[in-house]
Amino acid sequence: MGKIGIAVYDLDDAYTERFCLYMNEAPGHGYEFLPVFDKEKLNHLISAREVEGVLVSDALRGDYPLFIGEIHVGYLTGEPMEEEGEIFRYQSRREILEVLSRLLETEDTSVKLLVFAGVSAGCGCSTAAAARAQKLAQEGKRVLYFNMSSLGDAETIFHGGNPRDFQYLLKELETGGDLDAAMAAVLNRDTGGVYYYDNISAPLSLMNITKARMEVFLRRLIDSEEFRYIIIDSSFSLNYGLLEACRMAERVILVDDGVYTSNQRLHKIWRLFQTLGNGLCRKSVLLYNKFHEKYGRLYENPELPVAGTIEVLSPAGPSQMVEQMTEHEVFREILR
Repeated sequence: MGKIGIAVYDLDDAYTERFCLYMNEAPGHGYEFLPVFDKEKLNHLISAREVEGVLVSDALRGDYPLFIGEIHVGYLTGEPMEEEGEIFRYQSRREILEVLSRLLETEDTSVKLLVFAGVSAGCGCSTAAAARAQKLAQEGKRVLYFNMSSLGDAETIFHGGNPRDFQYLLKELETGGDLDAAMAAVLNRDTGGVYYYDNISAPLSLMNITKARMEVFLRRLIDSEEFRYIIIDSSFSLNYGLLEACRMAERVILVDDGVYTSNQRLHKIWRLFQTLGNGLCRKSVLLYNKFHEKYGRLYENPELPVAGTIEVLSPAGPSQMVEQMTEHEVFREILR
């Protein structure tokens, strides 16, 4: 049986090399420590899932969260702070291995909130968001999909009707009703295992949802820990509620099809994110739909990371895209 790969990246290259030599010279512990000397190499190892754990300098904890997909991340600290994920770098080899073992056994129970925002109609945003939700459900994860677009088209993607939709929930939220009961009453479950909220009766009313109401709604969802993943889909509908969702999200995925008008709208959204701050730009990535590539070109913005390219080939829907994206690196990078 092979050893468990642990990538080590410290801002001090000499320390990285010494640490790995020190940890690897003792036989029988079941780990292989791999020195990494630049972020690009580390990100490749993470994206390709070539390691099961990552140890980075404590100064990089803002760039690398405790969990990146299934990969555990630890932080080499100069002081024994004993906070989650920290490994005091000046301990003995035996003590470091004990802490590392406990770190790798820790289960990620955090709630992941992802927002897919399409910059124009028909760019593939709902298809990508629904495909991601279906893939997570196939992996046994409890995932909630919430369509916030002005079209209210969740029923065209998923199956499993509910006479009450999200508008009922909004009314309960406005009047101070029993929010937990309302959230349960409007919940749908697709035959593929995806839970979802629909907004079919009055979709355009979502344009009026306020920042405060969206914060209450999402905070209740996150704090309940009922779902492991919450995926919000908003195709070309930018409003205060969506901006609050983006602020609370772990990752914002902007979907663009390369059409000139879409590129213009993406530029406006990006400028708005810059104005609002709150880390919106730092957590945003671009997902490019190759289907319309012949009509335009990739939006050139060196500040906006490109997660990759999807191919939404008509008439393919989420089911076909799930198969297409099963091992696609784009989604692994999005969840990073």
